[in-house]
Amino acid sequence: MAKLHFDVAIVGTGFGGSLTALILDRLGLRPVLIDRGSHPRLVLGESSTPLANMLLKSLARKYGLSRIEPLAEYGTWQREYPELTCGLKRGFSYFGHIPNQPFTPRADHANELLVEASFGPPDADTHWFRPEFDHLLVREAQAAGISFFDRTDIASLSGGEPWRLACRRGDEAFEVTCDFLIDASGEGSFLSRHLQIPFDPQPMRTSSRAVFGHFTGVELWRTLLERRGANTADHTFDCDDAALHHIFDGGWMYVLRFNNGVTSAGFLIDCQRHPMDPAISAEQEWRIWLDRYPSVAAQFSRAELTPLCGTIRRTQRLQRRARRTAGPNWAMLPLAAYTLDALHSTGNAHTLFGIERLAAIFERRLSRDGLYGALQEHERSLNAEIDLVDQIVHGCYRAFVNFDLLAAFAMFYFAGAHNSEDLRRRGQDGPGSLFLMADNPEFRRAVNECYDRLIQITADGAPPQSQVREYCDLVKRQIAPFNIAGLCDDSRHNMYPFIVPA
Repeated sequence: MAKLHFDVAIVGTGFGGSLTALILDRLGLRPVLIDRGSHPRLVLGESSTPLANMLLKSLARKYGLSRIEPLAEYGTWQREYPELTCGLKRGFSYFGHIPNQPFTPRADHANELLVEASFGPPDADTHWFRPEFDHLLVREAQAAGISFFDRTDIASLSGGEPWRLACRRGDEAFEVTCDFLIDASGEGSFLSRHLQIPFDPQPMRTSSRAVFGHFTGVELWRTLLERRGANTADHTFDCDDAALHHIFDGGWMYVLRFNNGVTSAGFLIDCQRHPMDPAISAEQEWRIWLDRYPSVAAQFSRAELTPLCGTIRRTQRLQRRARRTAGPNWAMLPLAAYTLDALHSTGNAHTLFGIERLAAIFERRLSRDGLYGALQEHERSLNAEIDLVDQIVHGCYRAFVNFDLLAAFAMFYFAGAHNSEDLRRRGQDGPGSLFLMADNPEFRRAVNECYDRLIQITADGAPPQSQVREYCDLVKRQIAPFNIAGLCDDSRHNMYPFIVPA
């Protein structure tokens, strides 16, 4: 049986695993990529953000990954990789729906929220068509000479000094030994399974599940709005060039468009309000949710599933969180450590934060004790970030009962993102440098106060409008020290243009 030794074994070849391997290779280490599947394949988590793009560009420049850097903006992506599918994302758009009623546009846009994230297409974000995006990064790793084993099962993991992975690829059995292990397997939960680290969803506030697919023939939402008499000229950008959110009491729907005619879409549903009914199929449940919201149904009236997706898919509760995420010679990337929810597109940026921290640790060439101390600090940072993102997402779920509440509380996500982007733009480190400022005590205090009050006033459902107005004023006051992009401005009527802080 062949025995192969590497410095670092990375299990999983989503974009996070392959990018980590490319960086470690640039640092002079010998990584190996191992995956039980193959590419291309259907993967969710497609929506990038300004913070994700900023991190991707920074990592590409720091570690000399010149072929990766163009993927950080829509304009350079289209110039350098026109054959690689992506979607134009100018920002975030949200639309509030009432059951069994068509969406009714309002002159004051009180049931809409648009937050622009770029000046125009050249510097815009993108939706990553993950079958092609992930495959590209794997090919880049192979082109760099990084060993790659796909369609490989890891039968057992033992040792630790070094690690021993008993692998089988088809009829071939071989052993990989390595000094360090990185779990980039996402929901595959490689290290959690082999090290018997339990996943405990209970500390997580959010409780949601998904019904989703990839489609062709999805109508533009802007077209439907205009048919309903909406004044889309007030929109700060085209609402379809976005992570488009359809909001309703008890959940929401994402709609992400790609330039190959494919649309990724799915309902994220509050498990407590709407537990899964095993007596109905995923396809039936998809139809039930569409029928409940007539305008959304109209958007999907001519939609057909793509061959890559095959059928409507459905999950149990999404939330999972490993009790440990790093050890003396192993670590999980964020999306192997936990799963939350797609609201506000936090996943890809958080993965890149984790990659950046781990790369910096490896770059320092620490002693054994120093390495473990740095990994423990990484674990504490990751846990603080998970806590904050979970709190913001769960608060938004509670705010779905009233669109004004959502438009107010969601500002904490945008304030956290804007400040994180600004700190990186200025090259500053220190309090606030974690994802969404998870380590800024004053920001956390403001989030905590507004979250607790939101939970209180929505305990029995939608609160009276007087409480809604008081709550919006509370958010405006608490967010003021972090409001560097003109948020919570009543004069904008929920239409926020892109602003770079001075």
